[in-house]
Amino acid sequence: MFAPQHGAAWVTRVLITVLLFAVVVAVLQMVPRQFRKYIIQAVTFIGGAFFALEFFLPVHPAPTAANPKAVGNFITPFVDPVSNWLTIVSAFTVGLGVINLSGVHLKRLTRGGNNALNSGVFFVSAIVMCFIGILKEEHPYTINKDIFDILFSGALTTLDATMFSIIAFYIVSAAYRAFRVRSTEATILLLTAVLVMMGQIAVGQFITHKLPPTGALSFLRFEVSRQWILDIANTAAVRAIGFGLGIGGLAVALRLWLGLERGSYFDSQG
Repeated sequence: MFAPQHGAAWVTRVLITVLLFAVVVAVLQMVPRQFRKYIIQAVTFIGGAFFALEFFLPVHPAPTAANPKAVGNFITPFVDPVSNWLTIVSAFTVGLGVINLSGVHLKRLTRGGNNALNSGVFFVSAIVMCFIGILKEEHPYTINKDIFDILFSGALTTLDATMFSIIAFYIVSAAYRAFRVRSTEATILLLTAVLVMMGQIAVGQFITHKLPPTGALSFLRFEVSRQWILDIANTAAVRAIGFGLGIGGLAVALRLWLGLERGSYFDSQG
């Protein structure tokens, strides 16, 4: 929607955006509490109806690189501008998350205690990373890029890898509890896991390597059984789960769109 900006123009647009956001929040705060829910539900319904109508209405050929003059229905030309606004709203949700996270850690800092040091590290890390990231984009000198790479690739990426490595031990512990033979389903899960693991490692493939690679007896080879489980049985199960998730997601989307979802902030406010 807008051309990329740099320098003073970029700072000006950021300040104007923040100011407009503050004005919108202030206006919403002035609205009586009992009417806020209906305002948000109306905006949500209009947004959902826009994309639903654009998708379901009869369409003409949509624009393509070979035929850029083609258009869809009368709503299609407005999809890109609205999508840009959705990107802006998504950016604000990130900012809201930062504000909430900062509020939690600020309370810990003021109360003190064992977690106060971690909260202080959070604030220092967030401020330094934001400053270096903006500095790298506005002044892409070598030293700024190197500092950013050290902090992001050298520190953050390494910490992420360490965290996920620790989580792997919990996954192994959960897998051990799941594989304990206590029922028919657990037995099938255990046998399937053993077949997949034996077909994955060299020892398992060596045990059955003398069996014919083709024909009826080839299914007794661990690697063949493993491939069948992954390509046939597992794929079918994943697709079934995908169908279930899709139907569940559609149901939740309809409830949010029509304002039927319960347990929200407005319900707690009465």
